[in-house]
Amino acid sequence: MKSLEDKPSKMIRKVIIDQIVSGELLPGDKLYSERAMANMYGVSRMAVQYAMIALEKEGYVERVRGSGTYVKRLKYDKMDIGYFSSESGNAGLTALLKSYGADFSNKVLMKGIITGNYFSNKLGLEKGSRIFALHRIRYSNGEPFAVEYAYIPADKFEGIENIDFANVSLYDFMGSKGKMPKHFDEKMQIVQVSERERGYLELDQDEPVYHLEYVSVDESGDLVEYTESFARCDKVSVTFKTTAR
Repeated sequence: MKSLEDKPSKMIRKVIIDQIVSGELLPGDKLYSERAMANMYGVSRMAVQYAMIALEKEGYVERVRGSGTYVKRLKYDKMDIGYFSSESGNAGLTALLKSYGADFSNKVLMKGIITGNYFSNKLGLEKGSRIFALHRIRYSNGEPFAVEYAYIPADKFEGIENIDFANVSLYDFMGSKGKMPKHFDEKMQIVQVSERERGYLELDQDEPVYHLEYVSVDESGDLVEYTESFARCDKVSVTFKTTAR
């Protein structure tokens, strides 16, 4: 039997994985037929079959007899929100939820322009600078799993106060202005929260949560965001990658 690791099969496997990681293919999307992919990539149908076998074993796709091959819907009793190093280009929570196939929504608690030395310092701004504050509850399949307090340098994002962030991704908007967050400096603790956050997250009094605090910079190195997020431990997990120095 021909090796599953031959070059045509590896090429097709890489193309499909890249499309899944980038969000071009979403959970539940149907792939082209093996015959169509063979014609599209100029390879044998057998090479496509081997690539699909490998992708299915690795959990990227599932094949349904008589129907076709689909991007696999992930099981997400817990979502991994260690998303800051996302390879998709959009490391935001909306992109993460899409990758999990979740039905997501937001409730905006507050938005508007504020000033404050604490947030100016976090964003490397002069005292009295205009800062856009966005406070939201994030929902997955109708259940709250995180509350976020985001602070953005308003003068770098013209018109930000007019955007409906109940329905629009903050990072998609930032990307439209050429300032997509790319690199993150994060801190994480497990904490007890105030009565206010417990109400937002529908928690019992003694349940701890993840407290994530991070600043992000765009491709040019400009500070573009300071955010604090409280996430339910029973709904998410947090994974961080480390490298040896």
